[in-house]
Amino acid sequence: MRVREKLDAVRSFLFADSARTFGIISVVFLVSLAIAPAKNHFSEWRHYQKQYVKLIRTRADAVTLQRHLKTGIQQIWIPEHGIVDRCTTCHVGLREESLSTVTTQPFRAHPPIPHSLTDFGCSTCHRGQGGATTLEEAHRSTLAWEEPILPARYIESSCGQCHLADLPGTPQLNYGRKLLAREGCVRCHNVRQPDGVVMQGTDDPPSLQHIAQKTTREWVYAWIKNPQAYSSTATMPNFGLSDDDSRDITAFLMAQSTPVALPGPEKATSSTTAADPTAGASLYGQSFCASCHAVQNAAGNMVGGDLGPELTKIGTKAKPEWLEAWLRNPGAYDPDTKMPHYRFTEQQIKTVAGFLEAKTDSDLLANVHLPDSTPQQIAHGKQLVNEYGCASCHEINGVRKPDNFAPDLSHVGSRSLAQLVFAPGVPHTLPDYIGAKVRDPRAFGASLKMPKFTLTQQQADAITTALLALSDRAQSQSPRIATHRESDYQPGGHAGQLIRDLRCFSCHAINGRGGDMAPDLSWEGSSVQAKWLADFLRNPNTLRPALIRRMPKFNLSDAEIKELTDYIMTVYQTPAFESDSMPASYPPAEVDRGRQVFYSKYACSSCHIVDPAKDKGYIGPTLTQVGSRLTPAWIYHWLKNPQELRPGTIEPNQHISNDDARALTAYLVSLKGQSPKTKTAGRRRESQQEVGR
Repeated sequence: MRVREKLDAVRSFLFADSARTFGIISVVFLVSLAIAPAKNHFSEWRHYQKQYVKLIRTRADAVTLQRHLKTGIQQIWIPEHGIVDRCTTCHVGLREESLSTVTTQPFRAHPPIPHSLTDFGCSTCHRGQGGATTLEEAHRSTLAWEEPILPARYIESSCGQCHLADLPGTPQLNYGRKLLAREGCVRCHNVRQPDGVVMQGTDDPPSLQHIAQKTTREWVYAWIKNPQAYSSTATMPNFGLSDDDSRDITAFLMAQSTPVALPGPEKATSSTTAADPTAGASLYGQSFCASCHAVQNAAGNMVGGDLGPELTKIGTKAKPEWLEAWLRNPGAYDPDTKMPHYRFTEQQIKTVAGFLEAKTDSDLLANVHLPDSTPQQIAHGKQLVNEYGCASCHEINGVRKPDNFAPDLSHVGSRSLAQLVFAPGVPHTLPDYIGAKVRDPRAFGASLKMPKFTLTQQQADAITTALLALSDRAQSQSPRIATHRESDYQPGGHAGQLIRDLRCFSCHAINGRGGDMAPDLSWEGSSVQAKWLADFLRNPNTLRPALIRRMPKFNLSDAEIKELTDYIMTVYQTPAFESDSMPASYPPAEVDRGRQVFYSKYACSSCHIVDPAKDKGYIGPTLTQVGSRLTPAWIYHWLKNPQELRPGTIEPNQHISNDDARALTAYLVSLKGQSPKTKTAGRRRESQQEVGR
């Protein structure tokens, strides 16, 4: 029998009779109605809840856990975040602290967090599809939902959706944000933060307007071919330029360079002697140049700070006449430089310059031989400078800083996967895309202009975390937990000009502006005594023995020291108390009681040194002469609450009582230090007393 005839026979059997047809349709309808309850009965989330009941059944706290258990689909709705969260349907033990040691998921208790689960749900932090009720749809991307659960190593990015300020618990996010600004990312990419502020670069790429005065064309060629060959710590990436392109870019950069008037030696310096390498090293150390500049030692290790460029091969780079002019007054060549004006004498300039000029690398330029540039090469070099966006970082004569040179990253944390072109082998998730793009941009296309930066895996993860925080959710939420923005504070008068000339803001913050390498000076006038401040400016000494970075000696004149001291003591006063509101001296009995609570009750010597022969504390500053350095009022209020005077200080608030704070103040004020002669005499007396006993 043919197929068509068979189908006709079946149709005739089923529908020829009206009663039979009604019955068949009714059965089909009832079966259809039964499918949904059956599917619900065997759902994945019911399975997990049943497993949870089995898990807690044999526990000692089973009764309590059973009482807390809520069966069925659980839902948290957070309208202000646009989140419907059903994660607690399966993660039934999240709130049970006693389940913190359970290894089976989804039953483990959540580690302590500063937020309420009821107020924030799970997907606010972990992302994923909070409305889903199966593991596959909730955790992984599907055709309908493309946001998978966030990998644990990027979890801090969720904190960054609400918190614009650095948090103690999000070191990777904080670091990533700093890297975005420090590595020059925001010089090409626009990053508008949720509070409307556009992120600015904190690096200090040099101006190339006068580069021919500073270095040679050969060095520039070697540098742009491979910056890390000159300096392993160089932040400028390797653009992978060909020899011809490098030649033409250097031709243009040297051609566009214009001279600037550099300060020359004073007349009285004609008698300066030749540079002494030994004296140069000594003066380099005494000036604490290593606080900002690193140098590679014989073992290949970098020694020194990273505020300024590495100096291992500075003699190969800088022309001798430029180097001396730079040491004479850095601001004359680069008005925006962070390098302070040291006020070196001409002999000191000759000494330090000679020491630095000896730091060379003969191999770096050995094979660099450049013919005279042609107009065609210069024109091609300018074209390349524009194509690679060099003016995004550097000031270049005749080249305007490009607008919208690279994609806007303000919403990159919510970018749809449909908008992305993945490199081969990169998993199709947004975190994987961003992570891969940060690590090796040109894996996505050899013609891409974005170069490969020399980032460690830790740095790449930190930047990826910071970028994932730039999401639509972050942009839409209110109120915003805003960060502290740097102010545009400018100190006034001639003293203010002196502060700018010494580049105090490179290391110190004052009234919300400046660096964090050294103490905030906003209330310095309330903190220190005028005589100590003047002595310190004349010859900076060591307050924290464990620190490598030190305050440089700026060779200030007496008049400059007086002007700076008077300004700081007058202007930088805290409104919290009067500097002379505490006595300058105290009864011996109160001093003795302060000594007792210092060593016994609060164990202050664990972090501070008063007696170098006995105390072992290297965390905080040495207190041997604290009575000559700080004002009694500052000591008292600092002891009461250090964070109130200097937010972020590591000094803990020990909630010291008023009486104990006063006794400690009395003891600390009594610590005036001893002159070497007095100290020796004192030791001699102690020794004689020991003999007489």
